[in-house]
Amino acid sequence: MTTADAHILAGAYALDAVDDLERAAFVRHLGECPTCAGEVAEFRETAARLGADAAVVPDPGLRRRVLAEISQTRQLPPRVPAEPAVPARRRPWRKRALIGIASVAASAAVLVGGISIGLDHSVPGSPVPVADGGALTSAPDATTVRTAVAGGSVSATVSRQLGKVLVAAQGLPPLDAGHAYEVWLTGPGAPRSAGLVGPGGTIEAVLPAGVDGVSVTVEPATGTLQPTTPPVADLAVS
Repeated sequence: MTTADAHILAGAYALDAVDDLERAAFVRHLGECPTCAGEVAEFRETAARLGADAAVVPDPGLRRRVLAEISQTRQLPPRVPAEPAVPARRRPWRKRALIGIASVAASAAVLVGGISIGLDHSVPGSPVPVADGGALTSAPDATTVRTAVAGGSVSATVSRQLGKVLVAAQGLPPLDAGHAYEVWLTGPGAPRSAGLVGPGGTIEAVLPAGVDGVSVTVEPATGTLQPTTPPVADLAVS
């Protein structure tokens, strides 16, 4: 991968739209390129701000209608393409750049429509973030805890029945381009990353059994495998 190829992958990397080889190469590139680190942070910040500033609460009857349609709609089997005779050539980097830009735009459109989408930022062993915060907050067993942070707050809404947690940040101090807020699920064993969140963003993730706490730390903009700084927020969840 040339330097030009790496520069153009910032948007695709921010949305986890790269393969393993590209991810590894781009992570190495990030350590040497503050410009790309800034672009990745800005892409994530933009998506988080759009979700926080323009989110619309879905119609309360939406879930009921969707479930009704599911019960009457036949699921088709997956389409499995035939194996190509010759290995497909990799897309030129210019096409991948367009894919990355289009992916950012698509994510922004979904967020404006009121569905907050979390991304697994390539942290091995982390729980997979999910979408549909409305279903979680309306769950019968949903509980919310909140803690004050300098200039703002962090809250965590948990539903053990759904096995999910929704973490929302409000008014956290802005960070420089090389750093981001990372959410951790804590309990027995090592903390598990739930992904990155903006100063005013949200992230929803699968809640593994045994998790009894949520914390937020300041980490490099690319995320880390384990916390490297003391938590700016620490909540106990039931």
